[in-house]
Amino acid sequence: MTGGKKLSVNINKIRAIAAALSVLLCLVMLAGCNSMNEAEKKVSKELKALQESDTAGSEVMALRDSLSEEGRENFDGFLKKLRGFDFEITGSEESDNDDDESTVVSVRIKTYAFGREYLAAWTEYLKDNPETKPDELTDFYELLFRRLNSLDEKEYLKTIKIVCIDPLDNGEWIANIKENEELQDAIFGGMMSEMEALAAEQ
Repeated sequence: MTGGKKLSVNINKIRAIAAALSVLLCLVMLAGCNSMNEAEKKVSKELKALQESDTAGSEVMALRDSLSEEGRENFDGFLKKLRGFDFEITGSEESDNDDDESTVVSVRIKTYAFGREYLAAWTEYLKDNPETKPDELTDFYELLFRRLNSLDEKEYLKTIKIVCIDPLDNGEWIANIKENEELQDAIFGGMMSEMEALAAEQ
């Protein structure tokens, strides 16, 4: 892969930025899922809360501040699109495969193909900057957020599962929102999995 050696140097920094952005997905945990239908209602409520959140971590804002005025506008546009994912609850089922009884809720996520644009931006950047260094990625972020903000159709579709459990058997259910990497990747339009695939090539 062209620029593969440089990619291995930079991938950790890019992962850190992605992890900082994913704070948008870690704001709330589900509680009070009393039945299969209630679990679906709670999942819907918490996903709506993610859509409405305007919280961002310090690492995210530091990245934004390093950009040009146009770059900051594109960055803000990307965050708006990130929160603008659509979802549909497609069903749920009870499971007792583990020690704790659980309700598994299936959700179809529809959003922009951020992962595709991330890969295209990284490939374009390495072609023009084969000798890039870890501290010289501002131009990459300018390119990346310009491409991400230019998306106007939600072409990425993925169905994921969210598990509600009652570990103490006291009616206070929780769900794997915060630690659900598949959900995070879906809301980021496959960006996380593209990063992992690139890293695996090194």
